[in-house]
Amino acid sequence: MLPVNRRRFCGRLLAAGALSLMGLERSRNRLACADPLPGKGPLKDVPSPVAPRHNPLPRITDIEFHEVYIPYHDYNAKVLLRYHGLKFPLRTILIVKTDSGLEGYGELWGSAPAPETFSKYVGTSPFDWIAGGDQIGMDVALYDLMGKHLGLPAWKLLGPKVREWVPVAAWTVPQPPDAMAEEVRNVARRGFHWLKYHVDELQNVVDQTRAMDKAAPPGFKVLYDFNGTSNLEAVYPVLRDLERFAVAGRIEDPIKAEDRDGYRLLRQKCRLPILIHHGPDDFMIENLCDGRLFGHSPVGSAIKSSAIAEACGKPFMLQQIGGTINQAFLAHEAAVFKMATLDHVNGCSLWKDDVTVETMPVVGGSVKVLEKPGIGVTIDREKLSRYEKAPRPTQSRFLVRTRYASGLTLYLRHDADKPGATSALRALHPPHVPGPAPSYANPVVSDFWDEEGKPEFERMWKETESGPAWTEARA
Repeated sequence: MLPVNRRRFCGRLLAAGALSLMGLERSRNRLACADPLPGKGPLKDVPSPVAPRHNPLPRITDIEFHEVYIPYHDYNAKVLLRYHGLKFPLRTILIVKTDSGLEGYGELWGSAPAPETFSKYVGTSPFDWIAGGDQIGMDVALYDLMGKHLGLPAWKLLGPKVREWVPVAAWTVPQPPDAMAEEVRNVARRGFHWLKYHVDELQNVVDQTRAMDKAAPPGFKVLYDFNGTSNLEAVYPVLRDLERFAVAGRIEDPIKAEDRDGYRLLRQKCRLPILIHHGPDDFMIENLCDGRLFGHSPVGSAIKSSAIAEACGKPFMLQQIGGTINQAFLAHEAAVFKMATLDHVNGCSLWKDDVTVETMPVVGGSVKVLEKPGIGVTIDREKLSRYEKAPRPTQSRFLVRTRYASGLTLYLRHDADKPGATSALRALHPPHVPGPAPSYANPVVSDFWDEEGKPEFERMWKETESGPAWTEARA
């Protein structure tokens, strides 16, 4: 055998490469001339292994805004309207059009904005805004468009899926104990396992919980939002009382976020999980909470916060008010965020109908992640037109009536459509009016009083013309 020097080795290598290429070409020719396999068509039609040409990225040409009014469920429609006014039930459906003919669907909570608010998106590609938008409602439409362009469900643009079903919670406003019990019965019948509501100092949260506990099926839980306005001394005794009830589930924002020592103590002493919403992400890093709530976050912000939660091992929930369009996208997000294990709040439970063809029924407390391209829902144009033209409700006259066990009764007119009206309602306590110091456990119940035409109502209506009024029954 001749010794193999560098020149001979290179020559053999080139020869072998040439033979391999000749053999590959002959094989390709044989394949092209071969008889087709049964039912497969001629093999010469098999596409060559050249990367396919993609269509150019779509550009946004127009954004339509459709303000819709969809009725609430009958059992609590009047209470919801009186508490939060017309601004809450209104939603604006976004239809984002492109030069490729694709449409993306999103939705905003509330009245339709001025069109120029979203003018910066026109002329751009949805792909220009990956994790870079600043409004969750528009983000939904952008990810819907991107998914449709690629033929992929939206979750594939966010990360690997870790769950097929996403836990969700219903939502309501604070009401007297018997009405809170009815809320529990109603949402439980529709498949929910959790109910969230804002605790109100004009109600006794222990009395509310006692009524809900009796009405709740086994395993049903309540998330209490304490609004982040109180202090440790006022809240801790109430939490101790709530711990006694099986229905008590989680506590959100029990005290002001500035009181980090208070959060540290609550986590040590309270058996109920403590969630932070109106506070920074470093509450998770410093182990000051058991979990986190991300409210109305654009996609980019949610991704960053999700990464922090995963690094800290803290579960979290998303809260985004909207209907089925919003809930569909929330499910795509929660499908890929590993620590998104808490029951997410969307508000979809509030309305008796929607403008989408698809529905997302709650089964065992969860909704299934949709798999069609984009967010997975389509618009029912007939419903969109009907609810866009639907007459908006008007308020009849009523008074907020707050009755203490001592015999003191406070009366107040409440225009929920005025800015800050809900906060003013929660502040109906001393020093602005007589009565005990604010407490979530005062012996008190509040309701909306609407006996128009009756002498006592008409008298108090007149007396509240310039502000709160009160009466006191003495023994």
